[in-house]
Amino acid sequence: MTEVSWWQARTLAGEAMGGSSGEVVPLADALGRTLANDAAALTDLPGFPTAAMDGWVVRGPSPWTIVGTIDTGASSVVQLDAGEAMRIGTGGAVPAGATAVIPFEAATVTDSRVNADVTDRTHIRVQGEECVVGDVLAHRGDVINPALMGSLSAAGIDDVAVVRRPLISVLILGDEVIHSGVPATGQVRDALGVQLPGWIHMLGGDVVSVRTCTDDPQELADALRSSGEADMTVVTGGTARGHRDFLRSTFEDLDATMIVDGVAVRPGHPMMLATLDGTPVVGLPGNPLSALVATVTLIQPSFEAWFGRAQRDLPKVAMAEGVAPSSRPLTRLMVGRRELGGFRQVERVSSAMLRGIAHADGWAVVPPQGVHAHEAVPWIPVPWLRRTDDR
Repeated sequence: MTEVSWWQARTLAGEAMGGSSGEVVPLADALGRTLANDAAALTDLPGFPTAAMDGWVVRGPSPWTIVGTIDTGASSVVQLDAGEAMRIGTGGAVPAGATAVIPFEAATVTDSRVNADVTDRTHIRVQGEECVVGDVLAHRGDVINPALMGSLSAAGIDDVAVVRRPLISVLILGDEVIHSGVPATGQVRDALGVQLPGWIHMLGGDVVSVRTCTDDPQELADALRSSGEADMTVVTGGTARGHRDFLRSTFEDLDATMIVDGVAVRPGHPMMLATLDGTPVVGLPGNPLSALVATVTLIQPSFEAWFGRAQRDLPKVAMAEGVAPSSRPLTRLMVGRRELGGFRQVERVSSAMLRGIAHADGWAVVPPQGVHAHEAVPWIPVPWLRRTDDR
């Protein structure tokens, strides 16, 4: 296979995941979850005419005679006659016939009579001002944030249907990889197995296992066959064409269906995507930053499709400086930060380095033809800055 464009790879990744299932959870436990269905109001908001201020609810022109008090939480009196006023608190039920709520500070009271100038601001919230029964308050694919929880609760909703989080198995390849201590010559610490669960969790998945595997084709094949009930397997390393890179040949031996074998992007081009017995297997390059580029290229779009967000565009950011055209027709993912002058590349961003991305806001997606200063381009925020994470 020949390498595909970065945009093509994201599209193919979005089509690779199987269908997701839903579950019903109490609204109080739904923070960060993704809606499986549209959520519609079960009541009008407000459900009855209410006072928008503490003050006097009145009918007709000034002056008004005080005839009582409406306590918040109590049912409204049936009728307010012309020339009458009642004390009312914010949120109190406005009686029929009322024409205005006069804030306490805008009125004068003398001998049980209220005087004030009535303006066009009546301070009465009409029934259904915010929504009526059946209004869609949030759509399938929306992530439940604290404010949305409040909105749904106010509209009478106790439970919500949310998308089940995908289960991910992670397989770390490499004879040279160690997991503790200071590496000796020829060894490297595992920089991916320790961080990928965090990335996957913030993008919406749950890692059910992190296993290690030596650079042995048979051990790799056995590990791929034993991924259990995972919805996706993620493999780090073994995606290039070196003499110790066996993922491609192992896919062939297992009759896996190759979907992506290389992407026209820098860094991270030797990434892979295949399906094995119907389960997606994502191959991430061994270089850490390249692996993260592959994560947002192949894993993130798969999750977005799983959660029903596949058709949403990437956000955009203005570039602080221009970027020259690429010498090859490939997309570049530039690690950087948003500053007052725009998005600017940070330091230490080679494919083997993590220091730059650890302090960056995300990647600007630079097309092969380059960009001009202040031009807006798509960008991928790191998941801890995203607004559509599914925690």
